Amino acid sequence: IFNTPEQQTVRRMRRKLEEYRAMSPGAPPRGMVMLDRDKPVEPHVFVRGNARSRGKQVPRQYLEALTGKDRKPFQEGSGRYELARAIANTNNPLTARVFVNRVWMHLFGKPMVASPSDFGVRTEMPGMRPLLDRLAFDFMRDGWSIKRLHREILQSQLYRQDSLAKPEALERDPENQWLTRMNRQRLEFESMRDSLLAVCDDVDFQIGGHAVDILAKPFSKRRALYGFIDRQNLPGTFRTFDIASPDAHTPRRLDTMVPQQALFIMNGPLVEQQAARLGRAAQDLVGRQSPKDAVTYLYQRLFARSPEADEIALGAEFVADWTPSDDFTNGWEAYAHALLCSNEFMFVD
Repeated sequence: IFNTPEQQTVRRMRRKLEEYRAMSPGAPPRGMVMLDRDKPVEPHVFVRGNARSRGKQVPRQYLEALTGKDRKPFQEGSGRYELARAIANTNNPLTARVFVNRVWMHLFGKPMVASPSDFGVRTEMPGMRPLLDRLAFDFMRDGWSIKRLHREILQSQLYRQDSLAKPEALERDPENQWLTRMNRQRLEFESMRDSLLAVCDDVDFQIGGHAVDILAKPFSKRRALYGFIDRQNLPGTFRTFDIASPDAHTPRRLDTMVPQQALFIMNGPLVEQQAARLGRAAQDLVGRQSPKDAVTYLYQRLFARSPEADEIALGAEFVADWTPSDDFTNGWEAYAHALLCSNEFMFVD
C-alpha cells in the first residue's frame, strides 16, 4: 500500500504517460466521439435550477419560436441528428442569415446586424436587410456552399472599394453605415503572423496535427490556426491583439489600437527574424543587380505592387544612410523591418 507521497508520485507518472501516448510524434490520430444511449433519458425541467427538484418532463424537440406549436418531438436516438437537420434547413432561414452576417463581418470589419449572436426582437433592424436576405437565399440555394458565398461577396464592386473616402461620402455617410468606402482593418494576430511567414516562403501549409506553441523560439512554421491556447493562462501577446477569450462566448472580437501592438511589431523577435531573412535576400539582389531591383523585390513581396519612383529613392537613401546596430547586420535588413512595420503591411485597405 502506497503512502500519500508515493500515491502522488504514481499519479504524476501516469499523467505523463498518458500525455506521451496522446501527444508524442508516434501517437495514433484520435478524436473524441459521442455515442447515444440505447434508451435516451427524457429530460425534466429543474425547478429554480435545482437538479433535485424536478418539474414537468420536456420532450427533445426544436424551438417553438422557429417551428410553431405543431412541432413534433425528436424520435431518432438522442435527437442530435434531427436537431442538426432542423438547424441547417431551408425552412429555417435564420441559420443562413446568421452565417452570412458572420462572413460579412469578417470581410468588411462590420456586420450588417450589429449583434451577431442576437437576431431577436430587441435587435436593431439592419439597414441592408434586403441584401442580407438575398445573400442568405443564395447561400441556401447553392447548397450552403461557403466558397460560393465568399466568391459572390469578394467579386462585388462593394467589396473592391478602397478605404479612401470622398468628401461627399464623408458628408452623407460619416459612419460608413452604407459602405460608401471600405472599412480600414488591422490584421488579426493570426493573419499578421502567418503573413510574416508567408512573405519569406516560410509557412508550413500542412493540414492537421498537434497544436504548437507559436510564441516560443525557435518559431514554428505552422499556421496560427494550430497555435496552442491554454484556457487558464492566455498569453499576454494574445490579449494585446484582442484574441477572444476561450472561456467566454465572443461573437465579435474587440478592435483596439494600443501602444503594445506597435511595440510588439517594432521589437518582436519574429518580426526581426523575418526582416533579416528578407533583407539578406534583397542584399543578394544588390550584389547581382541594383538597389532599385532590391527595393522592387521587397515591395512586390510585402505589398504585391511595384514601388513608385520616390519610394525607390527613399529606400536607397535609407540603406545608404543606415548605421550599424545590434539588431541588424546590414541596412537592407533594417529597411525590410521598416516596411514590415508599415501600415500598408499591417492593415487592410
